[in-house]
Amino acid sequence: MSAAQQRSRRGVRRACLAAATALAVACGGGQTRLNLFSTDWTDDSGASIARIYERVGRTPAPPAADVAIGVAGNAGKIVGMRLSDGASGSAKWTFAHALDSRPVIAGSVVVGSGGGEVFALDAATGKVIWRRPTGGLPLLGAGDDGTMTVLAFRSAGGVGSTLLAVLHDGQIVRQIETAKALGTPAVLGHLAFVPWAGQYVSVIDPANGDEAARVTLRQETSRAWTQSGALWFGENGFIRFDERIRDASKGKASTVTVPTRELPGMPRVSAPGDEPMPAAANALDKTREYAKPMATDAGAALEDGRWYGTYFRIAMGFDATSEKLAWVHMQDGDILGGAAAGGGLVLCDERGRIVALDAKTGSVVSTLDLGEPLESCAVNVDAFRVTGPAAPAKPLVMQLADAVRAEEPQLVIAQKLLLRELAASEDEVATSALVDAASDPRTSPDLLPAARDALANRRNGAAAMEAALGRHYDYLKDVLRSPPVGPIADALGAMRDKAAAPLLIAHLFDPADTDDDVKRAAAAVAIVCEADVAPALRQFFGMYRATAANDDIAAAVVSIAQGLVSVDDKLGVAQIEAAQADETTVPYARERLGAILASRPTPPPEEEPKKK
Repeated sequence: MSAAQQRSRRGVRRACLAAATALAVACGGGQTRLNLFSTDWTDDSGASIARIYERVGRTPAPPAADVAIGVAGNAGKIVGMRLSDGASGSAKWTFAHALDSRPVIAGSVVVGSGGGEVFALDAATGKVIWRRPTGGLPLLGAGDDGTMTVLAFRSAGGVGSTLLAVLHDGQIVRQIETAKALGTPAVLGHLAFVPWAGQYVSVIDPANGDEAARVTLRQETSRAWTQSGALWFGENGFIRFDERIRDASKGKASTVTVPTRELPGMPRVSAPGDEPMPAAANALDKTREYAKPMATDAGAALEDGRWYGTYFRIAMGFDATSEKLAWVHMQDGDILGGAAAGGGLVLCDERGRIVALDAKTGSVVSTLDLGEPLESCAVNVDAFRVTGPAAPAKPLVMQLADAVRAEEPQLVIAQKLLLRELAASEDEVATSALVDAASDPRTSPDLLPAARDALANRRNGAAAMEAALGRHYDYLKDVLRSPPVGPIADALGAMRDKAAAPLLIAHLFDPADTDDDVKRAAAAVAIVCEADVAPALRQFFGMYRATAANDDIAAAVVSIAQGLVSVDDKLGVAQIEAAQADETTVPYARERLGAILASRPTPPPEEEPKKK
């Protein structure tokens, strides 16, 4: 080799090494360092994006892979499986590689980064399609159309972004560097749709690096993706790329959003697409919302009229129109990821289990197993539908009861919300569930006050409450908590359930009951008692009218006096009169007994005997 050839080769090598300081692109790949994403731009009223729609918008997006992937082995490998492979697990694949961010599913590929390089795998098999050095830049997201992958990276130092377009043969098509924070791109018709600044989507032609169009969106947007043959933009909502996209800046694009409803943990549909995702899941991944948009004649809607929320082990299904809770599912492990599908919801948990739930009932339809514990998980759904026979579904009130009784401190926030749902149900089964929650010693102390309050406000289910009153604390019989006497008494008193009187009176004498329970039980007895229980009332009055240790017991004495007067028990009335005159009667009760006696109805005058 001549000296000139050697110098020429060294010059080419130096040029390649210079490019490697950013993403080590292969020589020959187009590099663009222009300020394409300038905000010094005049809205063209949708003209440019309308031209792009006419060019590529009516061509269906290539099918994306229906897969679940997980990060395992201390962020040292990816495991994956197609959702259509049933429970056999025969198609599970693994790819060992250091990971410095969350792998993403883009079209038919899985893109990951770590160890100073970025790589693309076939999502169905895990085989390497291409790999390129990165210099350690964090991966933000990617899109793919079956022939080209477009990736967004956070630039070195965390300022700005780098956009990279790579063909499936590994050839670099375009590299663009910008000071703007780019979001997760999508690819359609060999064009890159790149969200940025939370409101713009620029259409970049990787062939020449030019911005072919731009659209301003009136909803927070950091992600673009293809699904079910359509292109979508958004973050916590969904904007469809269709003929209405030209009016997006006027707020008239085809848009559907997840209804706003109180949910624990303030979940979101997706993480911002302009922030790197850590390889391991965190609490934000376990508190998520899921929904699948679908194209309609009117523009867009939510598939199956459903959206979903998760909170650690709890999954919930909601009606998209009424926003009412439709079902609750309890998973055995924390839910790390998932995706809404036609016919239901697919979830992936920390144990590596993938479960498909029926949209209507939340029942399990099918399960898969990735075979090992996961640190994070992602599910992608395109054509896949949740179909097949579902397991028998419990009534919603029983699903709620199961979730409320789960023994796990981290679930308390969600359990409080579900307890309110349970309390709102008029089903008598809900009353029984509230009784159980308020009686079970395993119920979280943080949840117990809410359960007792909900029970006190019930106005049905008297039989369940009476059955609970029939139980008393008994260590030898493993009854480790007295029933919720006070709340039950409030409810039965309001319902004027006379059958409860003997049961309530029995708790007046139970030393395991709290003073507050005794006070509330006595107040209910005053309402529901009849003459046949007067002897027991006189007994309680006589025991405590002079010995009440506090105002709660003294208030119970007053209530029992009201009961005796209400049934016009002559012996009881005489007992009250004597107590009212006796200075040993506790002051709280003595001060009130006079008013109780004065409230007695005046007996009708006796008729004089008729003269013969």
